[in-house]
Amino acid sequence: MIKYLVNRYRGWGIAKKTLIILLFVSIVPVTVIEIITCIIAANTLKKQMDILVESNMKLSQKGLEDFFSEYDSIIMSIYTENEYALKLEKLNVWDSRNYYLLKKELENDLENISYLHPEILGIGVVTQKKECILYDSVTNSTMDSYCFPEKDKSWLAVTDETFHNTQTVYSRVINREAANGTKRNLLYLGHRIADINNYRQGTVGSILICLDETNIRETYSQENENEINVSFLCDANGSIVSSTRTDLIGTGIFEQWDDSREELFSQPEFKIRQAVEAHQIMNNGSYSIYTKPVLKNQFVLVSLRDNREPLKDFKYIFEVIILLTILIIITSILIMIRFAGSLQFCVAKITSAMDRAYKGDYTVQIEHSWQDEFGKIARHFNHMVQKIDQSGKIEKEALLREKNAELKALEAQINPHFLYNTLDAINWIAIENEQFLISRMLKNLGSILRYSVHKSNGVVSVRSEVEYLKQYIFLQQQRFSFSFHCIMDVDEEVLDLKMHKLLFQPLIENAIIHGFPGGTGQDMLMVSIRKKGDKHLMVQVEDNGKGMHEELVRELNHYDYSSSAVEGSIGVRNVIMRIKYYYGEEGHFLIESNDRGTRITAEILFEE
Repeated sequence: MIKYLVNRYRGWGIAKKTLIILLFVSIVPVTVIEIITCIIAANTLKKQMDILVESNMKLSQKGLEDFFSEYDSIIMSIYTENEYALKLEKLNVWDSRNYYLLKKELENDLENISYLHPEILGIGVVTQKKECILYDSVTNSTMDSYCFPEKDKSWLAVTDETFHNTQTVYSRVINREAANGTKRNLLYLGHRIADINNYRQGTVGSILICLDETNIRETYSQENENEINVSFLCDANGSIVSSTRTDLIGTGIFEQWDDSREELFSQPEFKIRQAVEAHQIMNNGSYSIYTKPVLKNQFVLVSLRDNREPLKDFKYIFEVIILLTILIIITSILIMIRFAGSLQFCVAKITSAMDRAYKGDYTVQIEHSWQDEFGKIARHFNHMVQKIDQSGKIEKEALLREKNAELKALEAQINPHFLYNTLDAINWIAIENEQFLISRMLKNLGSILRYSVHKSNGVVSVRSEVEYLKQYIFLQQQRFSFSFHCIMDVDEEVLDLKMHKLLFQPLIENAIIHGFPGGTGQDMLMVSIRKKGDKHLMVQVEDNGKGMHEELVRELNHYDYSSSAVEGSIGVRNVIMRIKYYYGEEGHFLIESNDRGTRITAEILFEE
C-alpha cells in the first residue's frame, strides 16, 4: 500500500506535489501545536488551581485553629480559675446552706461569659452528680435550655469523657430542633475542672460550651463551594462535624474501618478516597483531594475539588482556538491552491516551450512578466535558444568553410613533407657551392619546422625545448648579423622534466624583434630556467632593451585571457593564454619593465 502511494506521488506533477507538501508542513504542525498548547495550558491551569487550593487550605487550617483556640482560651480561663473548683466541691457535697447562692454565682459568671462571646449558644458547668448549671443564649435562660435539654442528655457523653481526659474533648455533631422549628447542628467542647491545690481529689466537674456548626463552617468555607466542590471537617473518629454540604454533617464515613483513626492521619488521601467512593460523595471519579490536620490531628480538614470544574471556562477558550485553527487551515488551503495553480501555469508554459525546442523549433520564446525564479529560468531559456539558433547558423557556415578549405588543400597539394624535401635539395646545392653557413641555417630551419609541426601542443622534456630554442636563436642571430648576444642559464636538474613545447619561444622572439633598438652591439638576452619549490618550473626571459610602455605592462599583467580581444603583442598574449589554459591557478606570469630593459617571469607546473 505504501509503495503504491509512493509511486502515485512520484507520478504527480510539481504543482500537486507542492500542494501536498505545503499542506503537510503547515496543517499538521499547526494541529500538533494546538493540541500540545491545549494540553500544556490545561496542566498549567490544574497546577495553578492546586497552588490556589493549597493556599486556601492553609488559610482555612489557620482559621480553624484560631477558632478553636479562642474557645480553648475561654475554657482554660475557667478550669484554671480555682474559684470554680471550690464552688463545685461544695455543690458536690450538697451544702444546702450555700447551694443556691453558689449556683446563682456560677450562673451569673456563665451569663457574663455568654455576653462577651455572643456566638456561644450555651455554656454549662456539670457537677459530679451530673447536675448542669448553665446559661443558654438561645433561650436567654438558666432553666429552659436549648443546648442542655433534660429530655435529651446526649451532651452528657462529653462530660463523661472529660472526667477521664486531661485535654479538651470535642463531641460529635448533634442535630437539634428549636421550639420555633429551627434546626441546628451543635458541637460541644468540654474540659474537666479540678482543684489545682488538691489534685488527689481528682475531677470535681466539667465545663461545656455549645457551638453552632455554621460558625465553624464560616472559617473554612470558600467562595467557590458548591455541589461539585465539597469541603468538610472530620474528627479523629471519622465523623464529619462540619461540611459545606449539610447532608454530610454527622456522617461517619470511616466507621466501617476499625483502624480508621490511624490511617486517617497516616494515609488521609487513600482513606478519604475510599470513603468518598463508598458514600458516593462525588458524582465523578475525576477529582482531587486536599487535606490539612487541625489541632494536632484532633480534626482533618478535607477539600474535594472536581478537576473538570476549572476547565469549564477553558473549554470555551479551547473551542475558540479550534475555530481559529480551522479558519487558518481553510485560509491556508485556499492560498496554497492558488499558489499551486500559479506554479502549475508557469511550469506548463516553460515545459511547452522546451518541448517545441526539443522538436527543433529554436525560434520559440517564452513570453512572461515574472520577476521570480521562473522569470529567471524563462530569460535564460530564451537566451539559450537564441544561442543555439545562432550556433546552428555558425556551424553551417563553418561546414561550408571546411569544404572550401578542403578544396583549396586539394588544389595546393603542399604539405610539410614537400617543404622538408625542398629544404634538403637547397641544402645540397649550398654544399656543392661551398656555402656552409647557408647549409647550417637550412638544417636548423628544417629541425625547427619538424619540431614545430609535430605535435605542436605536446609535452616534451626541457632538454628538447632548450635545443629547439638554441637553434631558433642561432637563426635569429644570423638574421640580425649577430647584433645581440644570448646567454642561456639552465639548471642540470630540470633538463629531464616535462613541459608543453613552444611555450616560451614567442617571448624570445618578442624581445629580439621589439625589445632591442638594433645595431648597438651591446644588446643582451638572458634566458634562465630553474626549479622553484617541489612542483614549479620558473622561466625568465630578460633583455636590456628599450622596455615596454607602462600602460601595456599593466594591461598584460592583468590580462583577461578568457574575454579580451587579441590586439597587439600577440605572442605575449598567446603565452599568457596557454599558461592559463594548461595550468590554471597554478600558472603565473609577470612582466617587469623600464627604460633599462624588460624581465618576464613565468611559473608553470612541471611533470616528472
